[in-house]
Amino acid sequence: MQSEQSQFWLNKFHSNGLQPQMQELMYYRAKLPAFARHSRNLPAVSQAGPLVSKTRGRGMEFDEVRHYQAGDDIRSIDWRVTARTGKPHTKLYREEKERPVFLVADLALTQLFGSQLLFKSVQTCHLLAALAWQAQQRGDRVGGIISNGWQHREHKPAARQAGVLHLLHSLLTVHEDSFDRWQRQQKPHTMPLKDTVARLQKLVKPGSLVNIISDFQRFDEELLEHLARLNRRNSVRCFQVYDPMERELPKGYSAQPLAVFDGEQQAQLNLSDRRQRERYQQHAKARQQHQQTVFEQHGLPLTYVNSAIALEQQWSDLR
Repeated sequence: MQSEQSQFWLNKFHSNGLQPQMQELMYYRAKLPAFARHSRNLPAVSQAGPLVSKTRGRGMEFDEVRHYQAGDDIRSIDWRVTARTGKPHTKLYREEKERPVFLVADLALTQLFGSQLLFKSVQTCHLLAALAWQAQQRGDRVGGIISNGWQHREHKPAARQAGVLHLLHSLLTVHEDSFDRWQRQQKPHTMPLKDTVARLQKLVKPGSLVNIISDFQRFDEELLEHLARLNRRNSVRCFQVYDPMERELPKGYSAQPLAVFDGEQQAQLNLSDRRQRERYQQHAKARQQHQQTVFEQHGLPLTYVNSAIALEQQWSDLR
């Protein structure tokens, strides 16, 4: 049974929390001004090659100083260098270019879980939509990959609203496929994200911003190496969507144990057993600490997103 607060947000999203609809993803387009007031600190950009364009006006980023030539704009003369050398020098500026933004959504069947507000998969869709609309408003080109291991949709970065809408339509299509497989209790695909990131390395051009959204329930050294390699010439951000029950079992007083199933194994949890809850919490905490450590060792920023809290309530904390 949903709490009153959860029901409030579901009504606001026009969502059932299980399967996303286009109208709830469009909701975030109107929230961009509020998001802008809670600007995120982006990780440092590690990229090779300048963002130079011949199609847009002169940017404001300084590039270099050279000798003044006939026809140069006198407003660009560097008077300090001119005074020091005795010869006129002019400043050159690097032209601006919209930045390619890639959004990757891992809709593996492990994402089809939620104990409170939303399925993790639905929160993944919400986060991708918010990031896509934010990038589109900045003037960046938006593309990405949506995959669940069986279906795989690729979108090259495109400008304007149409590019975002095409990406969101693919998001809904792949999520519907995941939901159908989850209802049929199909065994989860082994590691769809690894294949997606390997493909991403061939699509992304240096200097891009790459957002990876997953629950990272399954990751190994090979996946982390792919991500680290991608991060050397781009700016990679990893978002882990989690459900609170994956970190701590709720207190319960029912005499009947709770049956849980991860697609491969089934277990019985006694929520009234304090020792069992403590062991569960200790195991979950150790796993989280290990995950943080290995991501940090590979230079990958990892941000946690709670599927039980409305995205706009935690947006300012998504560092």
